[in-house]
Amino acid sequence: PSESVLPPADAEVIANKPPAVAPQRPAECPDRIVLTWTGDPARSQAVTWRTETSVAVGLAEIAVAGDNAEFAKRARQLKASTTVLKTDVASAHYHTVEFAALSPHTKYAYRVGDGRTWSEWFHFTTASDQPEPFSFVYFGDAQNDLKSMWSRVVREAIFDAPDARFLLHAGDLVNNCARDVEWGEWFHAGGWLNAMIPTIATPLLANPCLLS
Repeated sequence: PSESVLPPADAEVIANKPPAVAPQRPAECPDRIVLTWTGDPARSQAVTWRTETSVAVGLAEIAVAGDNAEFAKRARQLKASTTVLKTDVASAHYHTVEFAALSPHTKYAYRVGDGRTWSEWFHFTTASDQPEPFSFVYFGDAQNDLKSMWSRVVREAIFDAPDARFLLHAGDLVNNCARDVEWGEWFHAGGWLNAMIPTIATPLLANPCLLS
C-alpha cells in the first residue's frame, strides 16, 4: 500500500489541533458523583450522582469507616430521590440522598448504586461541632480547557491543601451550560475528589451556570 506523508505545515496544524471530545453518555454504573451538604455539616452530608434512565431506583449505603472491610456489614441503606435531566447528549437520571443523624468529626464510608451495580466506597469526614481552624480551596472561573488545563489546577490545589474541608467554586463552572460534554470535562477534572470533599458552588451574579 502507498504511504502518505503530510507536508510539515499540515503536520504542525494537526499536532496543534485540540482533540475531539466524545460525549460521556450516562450508563448503569454511577458517575458524576458529587458530595455536598444542605444542613449542618457536622451531622449531615448529601450526595448526587448520575445513571442512565434504565436505573429506576437509586440507593446509597453508609457506615462509619473502619480499618478493614468489616464496616460494610454495618452499612445502612437509603433510597434516593430521582429526577430526569434531558441534555443535548441524552436523558439521564440524577439521584440524591441526604445522610442525616451523623456524628461530628467522624470518618464515614459510603457508596451509591442501585443494589446490583455500585460505585466504589468513598470516604468523607464530618465537621466538628466545636470551633476549630479549618482550610478550604477557593476556585474562580473553571470555564475553559476543563479537561486539559483546569484539571491541573484542581490537582495541584489538593496537593497544596490536602486537609481542605470543602471546595468553593465562585465563578463559571463551564463555558456553555447547555453542552453536556463540557460538564463531562468538569466532572472528569475533579474526579474522585468531588465524591470525597464537599463541593459548594455559589450562585454569584457572574455565574450563569447556576442562574440559567
